[in-house]
Amino acid sequence: MMVGVSAHSQELKPEGAQAGVYVGGTAGIGVTNGLCSAPCGNNTFAGKIFGGKRLTPGLAAEVGYIMFGETERVNDQARVSAGAIAQEKVRSRAITVGINWEVDLIQDFTNQIRVGWAFTSQKKRLLSGTNVESKDDRRLNSPYVGAGIAFRLTRDIKILSSADFVIHGHESMYLFGVGASAEF
Repeated sequence: MMVGVSAHSQELKPEGAQAGVYVGGTAGIGVTNGLCSAPCGNNTFAGKIFGGKRLTPGLAAEVGYIMFGETERVNDQARVSAGAIAQEKVRSRAITVGINWEVDLIQDFTNQIRVGWAFTSQKKRLLSGTNVESKDDRRLNSPYVGAGIAFRLTRDIKILSSADFVIHGHESMYLFGVGASAEF
């Protein structure tokens, strides 16, 4: 009789509660606008890593690090001879702080809406025709928004598709990516 009571109490015991902490990452295409002094390629490989702490089942405080990649412009020899810059490279990164609001759509699918603030670092490297390098580093503070859809693969793992936007006028940056997250 004791064995039966012990087995019965184990069946009713709920699964271990999660701490409500999650981490994840996405990779995809980054788009940067208006960062070069003249038209340059603005699409590049980009990615994001993030982590958060759930405050309620649908609301979390979240921190992220977005790497928007590096854009480059190279002028031809005729323009360099006329005094133009030979090469220009711009690399952009952002640290984001905000909230993530999740709403269940249908079984195992949720939408994610993120709102917050981005602390952006832009590093510009200019190379003249005489191989003299100059640097122009800027730091910007801008609003940040994101949206995505998640599919719950297991209890703790989600597959993600998302779009993240750092809004800074004609110098706004975007990341369209896919990835995964795990909750603990």
